[in-house]
Amino acid sequence: MKIDTILWATDGSQEAELALGYAKYLAGLTGAGIIGLHVIPLPGGLFFEALREKDAAFDEWQQGIEGQAEDRFADAKKELEESGIPFEGVLVRGEPAEEIIAFAERRKADLIVMGKRGHGLLEKVVVGSETAKVLRGSHVPVLAAKRDKQFDGGSIEKIIVPVDLSDEAESAFTFALDLAELTGAEVTAVYALRLDMYAQDIPAGALDIVIKESYSELANTAAKFSKSYEESKGVKLSKPVTTDVVHGISPALSISQYAKENDADLIVIHTHGRTGIERFVLGSVTERLIPESPCSVIALKP
Repeated sequence: MKIDTILWATDGSQEAELALGYAKYLAGLTGAGIIGLHVIPLPGGLFFEALREKDAAFDEWQQGIEGQAEDRFADAKKELEESGIPFEGVLVRGEPAEEIIAFAERRKADLIVMGKRGHGLLEKVVVGSETAKVLRGSHVPVLAAKRDKQFDGGSIEKIIVPVDLSDEAESAFTFALDLAELTGAEVTAVYALRLDMYAQDIPAGALDIVIKESYSELANTAAKFSKSYEESKGVKLSKPVTTDVVHGISPALSISQYAKENDADLIVIHTHGRTGIERFVLGSVTERLIPESPCSVIALKP
């Protein structure tokens, strides 16, 4: 796994601070440097019309945000460089998601880490769901940080990778295995069977057959992907990939519940399938999973 540069996109929120913990952990394992990016939004619309008319108040508001960001970057630089991790803090103004995506490409970042949410109501009014916007547009993998229990930079021990049995895309699976080899984590490939796809169309009791066949197909897919990984990397996996099938009305909720019950540390998933609509669509499994997940999620394009 090649990770030379990690982009920490922060808005000063608690989850952005959690994201920095992941950035530090991964940088320590890979030798990567971290770039902190804080985008000062340029507000538009009626919400800020009154503020815009009062130039002094508007300038004071922006200067306050900039001052807080600069102070946080100074503290982060000291903390990280004491651990041997190079750090650079950058402030820009603009539309947050657009600036994050463009900056990541310009600086050739290998991974973006950011919080799943920002500052609640203000974030929703001013910028909407910036993490979702970044996921839609980024060609760089994005780690959306969330954890029911505090991440202290200790370890990632359990990784879940949802597998779409109708799609042969391997990139999320490969990324999960790369992380596992780096961290020593266990990887479980999970297939989420949507019950509403079958409930009305098959005889009573036949669902058990469908579930059994799903287990078999998932095991074969995981074995094929694992073999492909070992052959391409010239290595033997430290730990075999385990498999499991979950079922329910919502694949996203089923995966989220599975992650919670199994105390997962990370989910690695594609933003979308390679077939059909080639973009991150609103309402997709990935976009629904991210806010529901009890742990952080890395999303990447197939």
